[in-house]
Amino acid sequence: MLRSLLHIVALGSTSSMLVACSKERLTCTDLADLNVAAKQLRAALEYKDSSPEADAKSCANCQFYGPAPEGECGTCTLIQGPINPGGYCNSWAPKES
Repeated sequence: MLRSLLHIVALGSTSSMLVACSKERLTCTDLADLNVAAKQLRAALEYKDSSPEADAKSCANCQFYGPAPEGECGTCTLIQGPINPGGYCNSWAPKES
């Protein structure tokens, strides 16, 4: 019984780690569909696919972010193209309550 319980706990931990790893691997950098101006704005706002301030300031908690289903890139009202929920740009602003 105890062995079965430990096996279930281990499986749960492993699946949590897999979800965490898959979040880290999400890349939202395909700019093939963007025109030159959209790419320049994205660069000017210094969009990064990963926030240097982790969860404190990330696209997921920015007022301009449009969320997507888990594991997919979201959108932004300021810049075009795919946006990583863990990303960041210079126009980050906290979500209003």
